[in-house]
Amino acid sequence: MEERTRRSTHPWTGRRIRIRVDEVERADGHRTTREIVEHPGAVGILAWDGTRVAMVRQWRHPAGQNLLEIPAGTLEQDEPPAETARRELAEEVGLAAATWLDGPRFYTAPGFCDELMHLYLATDLTAADGESDPDEMLEASWMTLDDAIAAVDDGRIIDAKTIAAIGWLARRLPIALAE
Repeated sequence: MEERTRRSTHPWTGRRIRIRVDEVERADGHRTTREIVEHPGAVGILAWDGTRVAMVRQWRHPAGQNLLEIPAGTLEQDEPPAETARRELAEEVGLAAATWLDGPRFYTAPGFCDELMHLYLATDLTAADGESDPDEMLEASWMTLDDAIAAVDDGRIIDAKTIAAIGWLARRLPIALAE
C-alpha cells in the first residue's frame, strides 16, 4: 500500500507552513498527486489543578468562530516540544507546572497535513509570567473534567486536540491519582 514519491514541488511557503505537491506512484504503477500542508508540529497542554482543567477561548479564523480549547501552540524552529509546552502554558494561561507527563502524540489531519501534536499533562501549577502573543486574543477559564466531557458531548467543544486530550485525561486520571 505504500506510495513512492517521484517528484516534489513547493508552490507556496508562508510564515508557519509550506504547501508541498508530491507526484506519487503506487505499487500497481498508478500515478497521482498528493497535496500536503507541511507544519512544524505543535503541543497541547492539559493544565490540571486536581479538580479543573485550564481552557482558552479564542477566535479561529478558518472555523469562523470562537473555539474552546486547551492551551496549545506551534513549535518554533529547533525548539523541543516540552519547551514549547512550558512557553505556551505561561503565555496562554499564565501558569507554570512543576510536574509534566508526556501524553500521546497524534497527527491532527493526516489526509493532507503532517502536523504532529504532542500532548502533555501539566500538574502542580503555579502562577507564571508569560508574554502573550500579540496576534492572539485569548480568554482563559477553568472547567471541571465532568463539565469538559459534557461540553464535548453537547458540541461546545469541537476542537479535535481538545476532544482527544479530554478523553485521554478521563481515561488516565484514575491512574495518575493512584501514582
